[in-house]
Amino acid sequence: MQDLEKLFSKNRLSGYTNAQEHEDNLRLIASIAHKIGILEIIIRNKIDSCLLRSNTNWLENLPKDVNLEGDLQKHSRDKIISTQNIGFWLRVVEHHKIHNQIFDIAFLDNLDFKKYFTKNKNRFSRESNLRAYHKARAILELLRLIRNRAFHFENLYKITEKGYPRLNVKINNKRKESIYIAIHPSEIKNFLDDLLISFDENLVFYAENQKVAEKDPPRKK
Repeated sequence: MQDLEKLFSKNRLSGYTNAQEHEDNLRLIASIAHKIGILEIIIRNKIDSCLLRSNTNWLENLPKDVNLEGDLQKHSRDKIISTQNIGFWLRVVEHHKIHNQIFDIAFLDNLDFKKYFTKNKNRFSRESNLRAYHKARAILELLRLIRNRAFHFENLYKITEKGYPRLNVKINNKRKESIYIAIHPSEIKNFLDDLLISFDENLVFYAENQKVAEKDPPRKK
């Protein structure tokens, strides 16, 4: 193979501990891309369904800080829905405060962020536990972070000098307390799979390669 620095650039490769990590990162992205895509489609449809219950024309009455990509007069509603980026959907969720309506409440109640990084906290200093609203917000922010970094081919394995995963988000409460919730690189797949299972347990296998190939029927002699 040619010099990797000429192919990928010295600047890009400097963000990895070695060439093997760069290759492993691309392999990891390939293994989770379809999971991210499935979740993005499901979540935007869930958001749309939630808002349609109270306002069938919600797309025509967006808050001023939310920009719509596309013209409602030129494109079908389905086309508009499918072309909005994940940042658009998170701003819509934040504006309408519908975090708890996207995910199953039982799933949120039982969600333990320590599963994905041992130093994660499930509570603020003066609150007993994270509320469902906080958990849902953290999930959406983490999904956007993983999605954007994966699809821009950034290093998902990166750990800070303090031993903290680069994949982390800051969550605040009304008392202006804040905590960071991170996803360890080794737990990215598990995090995405748990989200898929929360919608339907069979989704974890959706678009996966068949485990066992079907046997060819015996040929007649």
